[in-house]
Amino acid sequence: MARMNFKNTFGAAADAGGIDLQRVDLWKVTLMLPQALNISWQDNVEFALEKFPFPEHSRDMVAVKYMQQTNHVIGGDTATAPIEIPVRYAFSQRTAEALTKWDYLVANPQTGGVGLTSACKCKGYMRWMVPNMQKQIQDIRRNAIPGENTMDEGLTFVLEGCIIKGLKYTDGDMTTSGVVNMMFSLQLDRYYPVDVNAMVIIPSR
Repeated sequence: MARMNFKNTFGAAADAGGIDLQRVDLWKVTLMLPQALNISWQDNVEFALEKFPFPEHSRDMVAVKYMQQTNHVIGGDTATAPIEIPVRYAFSQRTAEALTKWDYLVANPQTGGVGLTSACKCKGYMRWMVPNMQKQIQDIRRNAIPGENTMDEGLTFVLEGCIIKGLKYTDGDMTTSGVVNMMFSLQLDRYYPVDVNAMVIIPSR
């Protein structure tokens, strides 16, 4: 059976299919998909990003007249824009399938059915991956077994109320490239750091 080939734009192009994790910091996003999909999120929807466009934290302020003055009280949070995330195949080859099934759960293009919003939302985590080559070098000097990679998990954010808003592919133009890139829009209700007292990342030595 023929399969659509997705371009792996994450990693070193000169490397023969390998992934270079030492050159830059990365964001690793893990999504725990809705239970209705019956998909193991540990295997299918964990991927790395070159950048994560944080939405803006903003809230309305309600003006209240007081004598000849105007005071403000706290209003509701303003809606955040969806986040465009290009898919990177650093952890799983079934990411496209999982995201497509999630998109069908939200709104099925074949039947026109729309899912229940509370059943379509999920929770996620976004972790800052910090290069730590120094640890690998120390392991080699001590004749110890080096770790599997050179990345430490740093600052972690909780992503609440995640729902896939859109899913798109690049043009299937075989005259320029034999691959197709994939991107999806992630809508968040809110996000916040797991530990507000640990906002500085110091790689372990």
